[in-house]
Amino acid sequence: MTLQQVSVALVVYPLATMLLIVASPWRTERFVSRLVLVANIVNGLLTFALLALYAHSGFKAVELDCGRLLTVGDYKFNFMLLIDSYSVSFQVLIGILTGLVLMFSRRYMHREDGYLRFFATLFLFVTGISLVAMAATIDILFAGWEIVGISSFLLIGFYRMRLQPGRNSLRTYAIYRVCDVGLFMGAWLFHKLGSEYFFLQYHDQALDAVFVSLNYEFFTAIGLLTVLAAMGKSAQYPFSFWVPRAMEGPTPSSAIFYGALSIHAGVYLLIRLFPLWRAVAFIPWLVGAIGLTTAFVASVSFKTQSNVKAQIGYASVAQVGLMFFELALGFKELAMLHFLGNAALRCYQLLASPSVMVMYLRQQSEGAVLARGFSGLTTRIFGEKLRYWYFAFSFSEGYGEKLMAGLWSLIKKAARATAVVFSPGVLLLSSAGIAALLIAADFWLGARVHVFNAVIVGMLALFVAFSAIGQKTDAARVLWLTALSAALKGISAMLLSPENARYSAVYFGGVFTGYLVARVGLRHIALSLQRTEYAGAADRHPYAITFYFIGILWMTGFTLSPTFFGDDLLLHFGAEEFAYETFFIGSAFVLNAIALMRSYVKLAFAK
Repeated sequence: MTLQQVSVALVVYPLATMLLIVASPWRTERFVSRLVLVANIVNGLLTFALLALYAHSGFKAVELDCGRLLTVGDYKFNFMLLIDSYSVSFQVLIGILTGLVLMFSRRYMHREDGYLRFFATLFLFVTGISLVAMAATIDILFAGWEIVGISSFLLIGFYRMRLQPGRNSLRTYAIYRVCDVGLFMGAWLFHKLGSEYFFLQYHDQALDAVFVSLNYEFFTAIGLLTVLAAMGKSAQYPFSFWVPRAMEGPTPSSAIFYGALSIHAGVYLLIRLFPLWRAVAFIPWLVGAIGLTTAFVASVSFKTQSNVKAQIGYASVAQVGLMFFELALGFKELAMLHFLGNAALRCYQLLASPSVMVMYLRQQSEGAVLARGFSGLTTRIFGEKLRYWYFAFSFSEGYGEKLMAGLWSLIKKAARATAVVFSPGVLLLSSAGIAALLIAADFWLGARVHVFNAVIVGMLALFVAFSAIGQKTDAARVLWLTALSAALKGISAMLLSPENARYSAVYFGGVFTGYLVARVGLRHIALSLQRTEYAGAADRHPYAITFYFIGILWMTGFTLSPTFFGDDLLLHFGAEEFAYETFFIGSAFVLNAIALMRSYVKLAFAK
């Protein structure tokens, strides 16, 4: 096999395995266990082949053009992979840890409800993280990034008959989505560069200082958006609090997500975009400050966690903070080496944590003292009063959750106020008023009217998205409001480039198809359940809730859906007119996804 064939196979084999698990008529645990065993053998062979072929090539970095997925006008979406020291190191780590977790899970998950669902989601995650590892462009990396996010959401909420996993999965997804807007808007900016920005293009060289100085605001925006995306996925302060909550999922998924691979994705993003965010002088200082702050807060919060999984999670976050600091200093290779070692160690610790707890319980039953809390050294260093503050700071996990809760409270208040005033009549009057405003703007603004129109329609999309968030239990209303907001978002982006409006059919087709699929699923769920908070429909109507979930994924632009390509098309053709109006597009992108996933959690999970 060639290097290209092996690389593509590493992305395709887990996806094919997932489809076999989901679509196979043999849905027994024995069949799935044997299929996992075969897939694991394939995983080992492909991982070894990748390493051997890369060594045989002389360790040369190479781009692999694996085919074109879509061509519309002058827009081309190529499936591009990059094989270099970073991607091969990451992919070999994925292969080794995936093999370990799969073999562990075959027995650990024995007779567990949702055995098939667990492995299907785990293989989906492997596809996503492999795309992140070997992506050659920001578009392919974003595709894998989204798969990792949604598989994380599904595995945190694996136990759907309990309320807390549902709440924590939504909390984690909301943090992911808020920070992912950095990558979403960053992709828009990359299109403005005039290319997809191939990572190999600036592999190990700094950007031209004159070019950066002439486009200072542009590179500042790219740098800040990149850092925001990395902070969310790698749980950097103040987003660190979601890590212990994410441990609600099964132990094997916690090991591979929050101990090993997913938690380090932000570090890998900073490595891949290293020249871009370092092009502006203050951003490395910002990255270093974030890393050191996170390392301190996570190290302190570790001490007051009530379970071993949360302690290991915070230990991993603290090390990731140090990796941010290493990258800020310019030590890219050191950060990558640190990443590989920390991932392997934390994965092992989390897999061993159930056995450790059994050992501790046995020791405790025999009268052993297992923990002494804060030592006398702490009192001598800080004094009695500061010691109490230190404990409170540790126990509250650096107050990061309170900071985010305050922001979420403001969003919910705005959403409820919007939901109260929103009605078909108000929509009709608003539409008439906006139409009159646009006509007047066309008269006064002339050639620049399309930018003004984009701002107005973008504001309306944001208004409708807030209204969807404000719907507490009416799933049908959430669905049509988010569809309307997504349509308005598309129109706003389309108005930035009116001459390319005909290409927006891909986007609108994706939104409409997703809405229809979700509506079909919703139709087969009792109306009384649709308007009940935490209805437990996943247990009562498993197929209907699956249809609903697939539909809302398409509406939110899940990887390789028509909406995903449509979003990229709108970014591509609207990039020349990029300005502050895209704030509304990005905000609607976040709020619509959160509103839809919130409605899914309330439908699927039970109290």
